[in-house]
Amino acid sequence: MTVGKPKREILESMVFKYTGINDPDVVQGPAFGEDAGIVRLGDGYLVTHTNPITTASRRIGWLSINVAANDVAVRGARPRWAESVVLMPPNSPEDLVNEIMSDVDKAAKKIGISIIGGHTEYTPGLPRPIVISTVIGYTNKRVVTTKGAQLEDLVIAAGYIGGEGTSVIAWDFPHLLTEKGLSPDVIVEARKFIDRVSIVEAALRIAPYASSMHDLTEGGLLEGLYEVSIASGVRLVIDPSLIQLNSVVAMVTGALNIDPLKLLSSGSLVATIPEPYVERAVSSLLEIGIPCSVIGRVVSGEPGVVLSSSGRVLNEVRESIIDEIYKLFQKM
Repeated sequence: MTVGKPKREILESMVFKYTGINDPDVVQGPAFGEDAGIVRLGDGYLVTHTNPITTASRRIGWLSINVAANDVAVRGARPRWAESVVLMPPNSPEDLVNEIMSDVDKAAKKIGISIIGGHTEYTPGLPRPIVISTVIGYTNKRVVTTKGAQLEDLVIAAGYIGGEGTSVIAWDFPHLLTEKGLSPDVIVEARKFIDRVSIVEAALRIAPYASSMHDLTEGGLLEGLYEVSIASGVRLVIDPSLIQLNSVVAMVTGALNIDPLKLLSSGSLVATIPEPYVERAVSSLLEIGIPCSVIGRVVSGEPGVVLSSSGRVLNEVRESIIDEIYKLFQKM
């Protein structure tokens, strides 16, 4: 079964080349790793991103706004407006619409977003509801892209790596965790990560220092790092021992034998930062309680991600990652 994002070769040959007319005000259009479009508007930039929630069945309204808002924020733009498309299976209970849109509303209010439109329907053939949200932001400051990483920049990871996926598992597959011997308290704690999926404030804090920035979603930390390397045409050397992993994430992923570095990770980001600014960037994140650490460096060489510790190469990422969450959906 083919699941997740198409291979990079398919995206580049069959998706990204179809861009309509040539508009000189488009600063960043479709490209691998560049999740948000950037358009020159007046004295600043309009930044927009669309994202579907297809790998969860609970709290999908909340996730849809937060995930799309994160992609706007890592450009250095504050999210301001949103539209949500809600697709529901036939014969869904009427209160499902209220449940989803109530969560959309809660997420929008927390971030500071106004809902300006959307669409709702019962869709034939759907096994579970899907929400697709578009979030739009604006900035008159410098915009940040995924392709901006420079040689000798340091790589930082911030937020809760694997937290989103851990929460989805705890909400959608609690019986699997119970079968593996995890306590109800651990499952409750795992579910709480869904309330920590926003990295809007974190991204806006470090945007002035970052040469590139990328939020982590499908495929987790390793996919995010791979996309930065490809977009920027650089090689990233990462020390896995420096990656901070929450103990609850470690327990849940360990119990199910899945890799937390390849797991849904909204609520976290990676950024490349010139070394003179790293201390300021890290301090600004720690001030607001965001876990953060320097995990590697940008080097020359063939694009890709090298996992290395104590001078020994452990692994290398040379292609896109299939998110670990799909293993569970295929089982079920």
